[in-house]
Amino acid sequence: GKLRSSAEVAFSKGEIDQALKLWEQVIEIEPRNENNFFKRYRVYIRQQKLREALADLNSALEINPKNENILVSRGKLHLKMGKCFDAEKDFLLLKGVNPNHKDTALREDAHSCYEAIAESDKAYNHKQWAVARDYINHAMRYAESSPSLLMRRAWCYFFLEDQYESISDTGKVLKMESDNLEALELRGRSYYILGEFDTAMNHYRKGLKFDPEHKGIKDMYRIIKKVQDLQKKAKKASDANDHKKAVELLKKLVELDPNHSTLAPQTLIELAHALKNLKQYVEAKQTVQKVFELDPNSMIAHRTMGQIHMDAEEFDEAVFQFKKANEYAQGDASIEEDIRKAEAAVKQAKQKDYYKILGVARRANLKAIKKAYREKALEWHPDKHKGEEEKEKAEKQFQLVAEAYEILSDTDKRAAYDRGEDVTGNNGGQQQQQGFPQGHPFAQHFRQGGQQFHFQFG
Repeated sequence: GKLRSSAEVAFSKGEIDQALKLWEQVIEIEPRNENNFFKRYRVYIRQQKLREALADLNSALEINPKNENILVSRGKLHLKMGKCFDAEKDFLLLKGVNPNHKDTALREDAHSCYEAIAESDKAYNHKQWAVARDYINHAMRYAESSPSLLMRRAWCYFFLEDQYESISDTGKVLKMESDNLEALELRGRSYYILGEFDTAMNHYRKGLKFDPEHKGIKDMYRIIKKVQDLQKKAKKASDANDHKKAVELLKKLVELDPNHSTLAPQTLIELAHALKNLKQYVEAKQTVQKVFELDPNSMIAHRTMGQIHMDAEEFDEAVFQFKKANEYAQGDASIEEDIRKAEAAVKQAKQKDYYKILGVARRANLKAIKKAYREKALEWHPDKHKGEEEKEKAEKQFQLVAEAYEILSDTDKRAAYDRGEDVTGNNGGQQQQQGFPQGHPFAQHFRQGGQQFHFQFG
């Protein structure tokens, strides 16, 4: 009596764990009292532990099969859990005990639920995923807390390629049954398809804690681990400018899952950039073409193709690709800047191309520009050329090298040049007359007017 009273008080105060502990003690003392099991059933319901709650109702009805209140509770719980055939049997039993009980009418709901599930099973077995889903939706009007129906609907959404709804349903299952391996596996697969590999791995780790030898979870865990390892190694190679190694690793990554909706396009774009850095422009463009096959409207693919064309000095094609990218970019200012630079390059290609004069790529940094300048200055230094005609040609080229260096080594002038603006003006004419810009590092060693040229690097 006192123990039972304490359990009731704990439950009424919301001290659920304490109430459960006390009812367990009561049941141990009085294992043949159906009301004790019914009271603990209420605690499990509060905890959303439906399987445990159902087990207690079964135990209670084994003791007293004609307890109307417990029969109604089990029928409703069966219905809630999607066990609609069992629910219909419970309401038939209730009718046998008390034909006038108001809840016998729930038998019709249970029967409707059972029929919807049967139709859903037929459609599912014929891979009619949308039809199966719709029947499950009908059944779940009565069975709102059914892990089995939620799992079946989650699979329908998965096959319909609606991963977010699949994730939503499996999440509901895991709230009720945290150890549901099917839910953990399917939810992990959905996150994998979305490219959220870390979240997928979290689900697989949980699953392997419950069953270390679960084949489906174990296989997916290994695949994602390999994906993440290759991604890390490829990034490390790329950061170290080891583009050849990056290409090798990225090709392996693509081969792992060539049809993955997010991994494949992303990896192919990275591979195209690595090939571009190796000046393997034909293969780089072929790689981007594979992205178009997966997504013809890919903004990043059009932009990457434009960048490849820029490096390959195919400026008209670059303009076209950047403009296509801009159609999908919704006002991305950086792409508009790409267009301006490509259009400027088209214009410059018909005039002086300072990048070509120094022999550097348009994305070259200042260090590369200085290095190229020194090499070109040495190559075209007039002292290295004999004969009046050769010397005159060298002087002109030497002046162009100096002019190119002055523009490209100055951040503001280079930016203006890349935008297609005139960066020479009067200074450009003066520069050609004098041979070097003001403050040029070799100005003191190069004089015109028939004097000897002296050139040395400090």
